[in-house]
Amino acid sequence: MQTIKRQAARALARLALRKPERLWQHYCFALFLILCLVIATHLLNRTIIERGLAAAEGIKKSNEQVLIAQDIVMRARALDSQNAPDFSKFEKSVQQMEAIHRTLITSEIRSIALQNHYFEGNASLHANIRNFLILAKRLPKMAPELRLATRLRLEEIYHDRGLHDGLLKAATLFAQQMETDAASFRTMQLSILAASGIVLLAEAVFIFWPAQRAVQSTIRKMQEQTSVLRTSQTQLRRMNAQLEKIVKHDQLTGLPNRASLTSYLTDILDAKRPNDWSLLLVGLDDFKSVNDMIGHDYGDALLIAVSHALQSCVDYDSFVARVGGDEFVLISTEPTAFLVRRVMDALDEPFAIKGRRIPINASIGHLHIGNEVSQPLNIVADAEIALQFAKNAGGNRAQAFTEHLRDDLRLMQKLQLELRDAILNGEIEPWFQPQVRLVDGRLHGAEVLARWRHPTRGLLTPDLFLPAAERAGLMVDLDHSIWKSAMNYAWQWQDRNIWRPSISLNAAPDTIADPYLLERFLLTLQKSGLEANQVIVEVLETTLINGKDDMAAINIDSLAECGIALELDDFGTGYASLSKLTQLPIAGIKLDRSLIAPLPDQAADSVVRAILALATELGLHVVAEGVEQIEQATHLSERGCGFGQGYGFGKPMPPKEFGAWLAANAQNTLQASPKIA
Repeated sequence: MQTIKRQAARALARLALRKPERLWQHYCFALFLILCLVIATHLLNRTIIERGLAAAEGIKKSNEQVLIAQDIVMRARALDSQNAPDFSKFEKSVQQMEAIHRTLITSEIRSIALQNHYFEGNASLHANIRNFLILAKRLPKMAPELRLATRLRLEEIYHDRGLHDGLLKAATLFAQQMETDAASFRTMQLSILAASGIVLLAEAVFIFWPAQRAVQSTIRKMQEQTSVLRTSQTQLRRMNAQLEKIVKHDQLTGLPNRASLTSYLTDILDAKRPNDWSLLLVGLDDFKSVNDMIGHDYGDALLIAVSHALQSCVDYDSFVARVGGDEFVLISTEPTAFLVRRVMDALDEPFAIKGRRIPINASIGHLHIGNEVSQPLNIVADAEIALQFAKNAGGNRAQAFTEHLRDDLRLMQKLQLELRDAILNGEIEPWFQPQVRLVDGRLHGAEVLARWRHPTRGLLTPDLFLPAAERAGLMVDLDHSIWKSAMNYAWQWQDRNIWRPSISLNAAPDTIADPYLLERFLLTLQKSGLEANQVIVEVLETTLINGKDDMAAINIDSLAECGIALELDDFGTGYASLSKLTQLPIAGIKLDRSLIAPLPDQAADSVVRAILALATELGLHVVAEGVEQIEQATHLSERGCGFGQGYGFGKPMPPKEFGAWLAANAQNTLQASPKIA
């Protein structure tokens, strides 16, 4: 089993060596082995030198000890014959011997023989030296009559107890250690040299020779691959052409894409004739609803049909591209007005898609390609701005790009950044416009309208900042902020017995579709002190077009169950099904000012009477907006309209001004007056 494993390992090693990308690993490994041998040789030589120097130092120190010990004995003998002996040289010799001995016993004693010679047994060399030094240190301090005995004791230790012989033997042992180390290290050097030869031979056999074979094998494979590539050039050119088409054309419609558009615009600008060209950016209105309601396969088929229709609107030398999900670009030398009209006509009729007729409208942003423009992306960006304004204006229209549109966009973006802080700081405030019962002219309620008291731009009306709030996703917070403030003001007027308020609150589509609407609204209402029947929520027709089971419909049902009345705002201007009036708990409708302004015109009167009759049948109250003249108020009252609102009765007013207006008019009979309007 072990043999099989070794053979498998060798086979894998051979296979690995045949891969050129791994050669550097094998070369690194070979260099690593050589480096290891060099380092090992260096360390061995360094160790030999260090151990030799240590042994030589031991021999030197041992010999010095013999001489110094002999000098101590002789000086002690000479001091006996002196009447006033000088012990300074004697003490210096003692200190030198003690320092040498300390150095030897604290250094690393490598051989066992030296270790035993210095420390083993009661009469060890270390013990004799210690006793000898103790007596020598005492000698200068003794009385003269005691020095003789001490000197004799020193001589006894030096001669009879073997201190002299022990020191000489230590030097001999250091010399023997040096010879032993030298012999051992010579053997190790020979072993390393032999290992180096074996390693170099193994590297040659197992690394460099297989590496050479791997290189040769790779060269052969490269030659074969080169031959194959030379025979497939035609196929490669065909694939490159296909890839270029994929990169520069839209996969669905086959039209040029944004990359092709950039290249085309670059060519136009380089030709120095940009004034001859105009660009149209066509965006389909509410295309997402097609995908959502009837499926993406119908949406894709509709995009293909639209691309064919747009291609039919221009000459062969014009350019048509798809640059987004539902956005197309047309570039032509034809006058812009004629081209816009032709595109609108081409998209006017519904498209027949898989047996269904699908209507679609389009918005257009257009501009002339001027000499001052140098970047293709700037041209497309300007067209995008014009298209966005066309869509914001209701869609199904064309908008030419002008510089003020860019300024408006920058202003919109700036307002988006400022709105969040404005809501938190209370800069958005509620204004109130009175609603009057037409039958007796008494105050019925008030609609709450938003105004922004901007710190630098002054008072801003909703048409200036609501689009910014919608794009910034702040409509929910904005509505709740206005509602809370309006309810608090209404409670103050009720608490002062000026008026028992009934206020109408506008709710944006995003707010009505908010999953947390009910909890937040009821909490605000409870904190304000108002009752549920004092608050009306106005919703737009466009809020109701998504079906009975969406979140907006659920919230409308929930609010109605809590006793909150709901009105359908701007009735007659949207395209909600009339069946929504029966499916949802709507309490009333508000007639748009566009229906009221022509009264008492006969055609307008016919429409108003039809709506009032429908509301009567459904049990809905009706509020007419835009009432400015007493004739309009009288006419609406005679037709059965319950309430009127407009400049004829009172303009929108800030809370303080409206409070004063209430104090003067809440209990009076009011009549529409052109002077007020």
